[in-house]
Amino acid sequence: MEALSKSGCYAVLFAVAVFVASASAASGDPAAAISGDIPPPVLDVIETVEAKPVFAPSTWGIHVADLATGEVLIDQAGGKALVPASVMKVYSLATALDGYGADYRFRTPVYRVGEVRDGVLSGDLTLVASGDFSFGLREEADGTLAFNSLPEVDHNSTYTGFPGGAPVRNSDPLAALDALAAQVKAAGIGEVTGDVLIDDRLFQTYRGFSAGVIAPIWVNENVIDITLTPGRPGEKAGIDWRPKSAAVTVENRVATVAGQAGGLTVTETAPGSIRVDGEIAADSPPVLTISQISDPSAFARALFIEALVRAGIKVATPPVGPAGQLPDAGVYRNANRVAEYVSPPLSEFVKVILKVSYNRGADLMVCLAAVRAGSRDCGEGLAEVLKTLARNGISPTSTYPFDGAGTNGNNRTTASDLATFLGAIANTPTGAAIHDGMAVLGVDGSQAQNGSDSAAAGHVRIKDGDIVSGSAAGQMIVIAMSQTGFIDAKSGRQLVYGVVVNNTPFPSMEDYIAARADVAAIVVAIQQGY
Repeated sequence: MEALSKSGCYAVLFAVAVFVASASAASGDPAAAISGDIPPPVLDVIETVEAKPVFAPSTWGIHVADLATGEVLIDQAGGKALVPASVMKVYSLATALDGYGADYRFRTPVYRVGEVRDGVLSGDLTLVASGDFSFGLREEADGTLAFNSLPEVDHNSTYTGFPGGAPVRNSDPLAALDALAAQVKAAGIGEVTGDVLIDDRLFQTYRGFSAGVIAPIWVNENVIDITLTPGRPGEKAGIDWRPKSAAVTVENRVATVAGQAGGLTVTETAPGSIRVDGEIAADSPPVLTISQISDPSAFARALFIEALVRAGIKVATPPVGPAGQLPDAGVYRNANRVAEYVSPPLSEFVKVILKVSYNRGADLMVCLAAVRAGSRDCGEGLAEVLKTLARNGISPTSTYPFDGAGTNGNNRTTASDLATFLGAIANTPTGAAIHDGMAVLGVDGSQAQNGSDSAAAGHVRIKDGDIVSGSAAGQMIVIAMSQTGFIDAKSGRQLVYGVVVNNTPFPSMEDYIAARADVAAIVVAIQQGY
């Protein structure tokens, strides 16, 4: 889900997926008839779902094709441009993969700018940011990146309070900084008389995407994880956060209440100063909320200085305060590199973004595409996305990317474009990385709970998304539910598909969950029917 908001009450944004599928002439667009030689059981499920009153105002687009032959098996308004939600991530990730390759690794070096005598660096230490969004946080012993599968909500799929949210399991937000600090110490530096700097010039920190600030440097994915635990009614909630730093203070104004709670609000009142207001129900499980970092470079600088001190290195400059001037990049040479952190391959980052629908991670891919094209302006990365689409048969008059994540309401694509794109890249290294990175029906990521008891479980690879909105009057609507992916059909055929459903109102969360279950049944029927 991209957005769920109710003015004056709550605002929840998280990246759970919707199990959306196909189409019917019974939808809110009666002209959009279904075409294709469709097995009767599949057609029956589609028509039954779309005939339900909840979908009466909805517009559907669906396109299913045989991967090997390109034969169109199902089409309903497949060429209709609709609001797509998170399926747009497939386009931005493919662009980054085409530019860098699935095996690309982020390298984050630290250079000394000055001479070392008797363990004392008379000069500065500079960490050069590489765009590594995990930067040690998610890394497992086997070199893969970890993620949370539903019902445990991944921390960067949570924007304000959400029960069941959790930091990444067994993770350490400071892992990369501690590793770099240890390398600096091993390089013979025991004291730094100058400054500690973060060189964030890979691209210009970008604030033009709706998911948040995108910067070249990431520590704990540039969020503070805040966990609230209820007390007794009338008491203040318990609170904890990570990472701890002199650069961060958190003020707790959350009350424990009996019955239904009114929600949470997280505010950065000044750089590094966070206030959490609201209520938590006495019978609630712990609630995770996050605060995005507004100045990632200052945050990383403070944490790196603290890591150096933990490693036993004396640092003259305090962690909080203005940084000095960055050196000319020409001073960065192998001879004065004192540490380097190397990430897992890009394919692992693709996996995290797809499986948890990580919005800022997808937007970062657009920034990296711009860098690959020789620009420091993230916005110019969207032109690279268009080039990727064109190379794979997608017209600029049917798909419109306004960001990398799918959170911008101006984004448009078609069900046909989604399936066509996957079909075009399927037999390339880019397609393999995207296929392997998608959530698996009934197994993991955003699809861990969908279809887990069906015969289709384990046989559908899915990128999905929702945009859900609420008004001050209490009305709720699913602006977009979408899916695209690969189906290993019961017969052994491999299929590609795209489904986009727009404008489904729902009176309650229970009705929303029921609607998701209804559309989930469609993809199961397709997998079993072909």
